[in-house]
Amino acid sequence: MALYVVERDLFNVPPERLRLDQRNVVSACTRLKAQGKHIRYISSAIVPADGHGLDLFGAESVEVVKEAHDVAAIACLRIVEILDLTPTFVQRDTSRSRRSLQRTTGSTAGNSNAKRIEPTMTDNAAPELARWLAEGQRLFGLCLEALERTEHLEARIQTLESENEMLREEVPRLRHKVDVLQAERAEMVAAFNDLAGHVTQVVDGMLQKSEDGEMGK
Repeated sequence: MALYVVERDLFNVPPERLRLDQRNVVSACTRLKAQGKHIRYISSAIVPADGHGLDLFGAESVEVVKEAHDVAAIACLRIVEILDLTPTFVQRDTSRSRRSLQRTTGSTAGNSNAKRIEPTMTDNAAPELARWLAEGQRLFGLCLEALERTEHLEARIQTLESENEMLREEVPRLRHKVDVLQAERAEMVAAFNDLAGHVTQVVDGMLQKSEDGEMGK
């Protein structure tokens, strides 16, 4: 079977939902295996800084991995095939390959008297896990704050874009209004000029008549 890594977005996924998703995907793998398809859920990891989850699967094809997530109703960002480059010369107390884990599991299953190997946690591991969880929660909090700021900025940008669009629509109306006012002003100036000319003619006529009357006496 080939190895596949499934990348998931876990920014808005609470821990209880993550555990439920893991159970669902394991159940989906079991159902597909019962149908004769080869798939195995191996492990999961979280990248707190990115808010991403990485799930490792062994399967006959990428389509089977995708089908398992479809059955479990779990969304994923992408599914990529990877290569296992764990060197065979590494000692088991330094690093244990997946093949050695399979051999240990197989030998235990074949021999009921074999000593069962249980994973153990050292006294120093608990503080490290607590520190890692606290750091992960802090990073998730920072990510949520960044998302909230981004949403606020996006809302502000949309508001500014709406106001800008309204101003764009208002500019032609204002220009038309200015044109109308300028035309009305020109008409009023022309009317005042005509009136002034008429008044001047009337006054000149009256003055001329007055002068003619005085000359006649």
